[in-house]
Amino acid sequence: MEVSRGTAYGIALAQVAVTMGVVLFSPGVEVNLFYVRPRMNTSATPHTLTIDGAAVKEVQGGLGLPVLMASGLAAVFSTVTYQAHESGISGQDFQPDVMEQVSMWDLLFWVYVLLSHGIAVFVVADPVDIFGAIASTSFMAYFLYRACTPKGQTLNLTQENLNILGYCVGILMVCYQMTDTRGNGASIVMLLVVLDYFLGIGHTYDRQATMDTISNCRLFYVCAGTLGTAVMYVLCNSPGSASQAGAVASR
Repeated sequence: MEVSRGTAYGIALAQVAVTMGVVLFSPGVEVNLFYVRPRMNTSATPHTLTIDGAAVKEVQGGLGLPVLMASGLAAVFSTVTYQAHESGISGQDFQPDVMEQVSMWDLLFWVYVLLSHGIAVFVVADPVDIFGAIASTSFMAYFLYRACTPKGQTLNLTQENLNILGYCVGILMVCYQMTDTRGNGASIVMLLVVLDYFLGIGHTYDRQATMDTISNCRLFYVCAGTLGTAVMYVLCNSPGSASQAGAVASR
């Protein structure tokens, strides 16, 4: 276990150099962001909802900075995990009072989860409906967080089922927004679901899990997520042409 944990620490720190090299030397990934403000057409048929070019607001943005931020968060999380392990907290049970002692460590992890999910959603949904991408990312990250919180002695099956349902709603929202701009969106979503599944299993399969188990689970999730994001960044290089507003509106 010590060898595998040490390897994970090394990967979590080394991926910063890998990700930085990928961002600097690859063509990069740019996505088209838009939102639509429908208008009531009162000049022709009354109360007719129409969408014209002026109602579509579009801007192009790069994913290099978010990818670097996720990589930096992963490295910081690895360092904080090492410090928490050295402090002796890893042997304690995974309980709410223990999590309060490592609240910053917990916050770092879930901010990373939110950011990494957002990057994946923005890639597969290009051209991206801003509000739809934010909603689907929030659904997945929030209900995954709820599913991975410490459980009491009595398991609330209603809440657990709601967590699964909420996460599935987030996935369905992503699938609804998926386009063929990148060509491998389905594979990215599938790998994201697999990673999230193992994260949930790592937090829930043992009713008396220790912080050692949880920290290992999260550490390996971060390592797999950052390396996967770097690979995705290389494979999903932007074609370099922004969509026109009319093409976005006809999507």
